[in-house]
Amino acid sequence: MVKLHVFGSSAGTEPQPGRHHTSWALEFDGKLYWFDAGESCYHTASEMGLDLLSIKTLCISHPHIDHCGGLPNLLWAMTKIMQVTARSKSEPLELFLPDMKILSGVENWLSTFDKWRGFPYDVAPHRIADGVIFDDGKVSIEARHNFHLGVPEDGVFRSFSFRIKVDGKVIVFSGDVKSYADMGDFLDGCDLLLMETGHHKSSEVCAALRREQRNIRDIIFVHSGRELLNDYNNALARAEAAWGAPLRVASDGSTFEL
Repeated sequence: MVKLHVFGSSAGTEPQPGRHHTSWALEFDGKLYWFDAGESCYHTASEMGLDLLSIKTLCISHPHIDHCGGLPNLLWAMTKIMQVTARSKSEPLELFLPDMKILSGVENWLSTFDKWRGFPYDVAPHRIADGVIFDDGKVSIEARHNFHLGVPEDGVFRSFSFRIKVDGKVIVFSGDVKSYADMGDFLDGCDLLLMETGHHKSSEVCAALRREQRNIRDIIFVHSGRELLNDYNNALARAEAAWGAPLRVASDGSTFEL
């Protein structure tokens, strides 16, 4: 069984009661495949009873603080667990980043503390580029650049959407996008779309996707913005009317079985 755990469900707005910035993970075959790391993600995951040392991959969609601000705490918490419990991590942490400056920044910050001696586990960092970035025979992750950060002058994109294939299912995580169209054919026939509403009206996205008949079977809104958070019931009703079916909105600490 595949489970989807949500650790943070808010866009990068002003602080929202009961919600933290975006972070979530798929759980499959005893491993966690983690996406984005908003603040407090490690704490929420721990409160949900998840084992941080079971994280196999960690993908950051783009280098905005509401998507990677919790990364230092998450990596440090994994270190602390190992020190306190005398457990070890059996395999490297595959860390996928849109900009390697994120990791160097984390390491520089942690190194300001006298007791920090580096990660006591292997971290395998990779810079994200278009195409399949990970495949362990059980879960595959494919990246596609998007235009949330515009077109880079140096030609190196630093914002990505992801298509995940697991247990016969196809899940698409939008990340932050300029338009739903940024995801291209990732949307065609996907079983679940995890869609941000921080920069878009949920009803307008639903109307466009329904009109184009992309054969998306289900939508869960993540990275929710002011439209949903400030007028939840009415905004969700408008989105469901546009979609023509019930929709779900992620909350911090929620788990979905897929």
